Amino acid sequence: MQKSMSALQQHRKNEKQEAFFRLILDVAPGLERYVNNRLRTAERKGLIPVDLYTPQDILDEVLLEVYEHFDDMPQEESSMRVKLFQLANERLDEIIRQEAWRLQSLRLEAILADEMRMLNEIPQITVDADGDIVMVEDLDDAELEPPEPRALLLEDSFEDEIIKQTGLEGVVIKGDRALQQLLARVYADLPAQSRIIFDLWTRGKLTMEEIASVRGISIEQVRDTLQRIQARFASLLR
Repeated sequence: MQKSMSALQQHRKNEKQEAFFRLILDVAPGLERYVNNRLRTAERKGLIPVDLYTPQDILDEVLLEVYEHFDDMPQEESSMRVKLFQLANERLDEIIRQEAWRLQSLRLEAILADEMRMLNEIPQITVDADGDIVMVEDLDDAELEPPEPRALLLEDSFEDEIIKQTGLEGVVIKGDRALQQLLARVYADLPAQSRIIFDLWTRGKLTMEEIASVRGISIEQVRDTLQRIQARFASLLR
């Protein structure tokens, strides 16, 4: 058994990389099957794209790491076998984490693209008999009777933050119940992912760069989302 390790040491000393790679696979004969099975399982579960990675990709990275850091590796065959599986497992876990984040980002990008279109559609507003703000879309088409008014109001500190961040300082909202209701209603009706970004910006006081990092999207997407939200508030409250 230890003859393999002695041969590996000699190949490494003589910098015979190909011979080193061929021999070290004999130390862990089930390694390629294990890597292949984990990759295929991850593909079936939708954790990684199909056919983007091959077992050989993973093996090459593992073998190269062992070759380059051979002096720091276990020098007993059974321990080396365990180390090879550990390294392969770490690389597979890393790939799955990276791809899960990327796929989540792609899904989020698609959701945000739909929400961008929604934010561009400025709803019509009206005032009911009690002076409450309602959206025309809330009125029943058949009877044109307003529904139960949703007297939404935001806490003062958050209301102030929205006014500041959306550039509405010049609009007299404080003390105007109808406009305060409208401000709250526009916020409440923001699409889900857009509102998360807006909350991180207003409540969380994060920068656009920090929001992009938290949500796993580009800074441009964050900026575009916030600009459209600002435009939505301005179009309805100015």
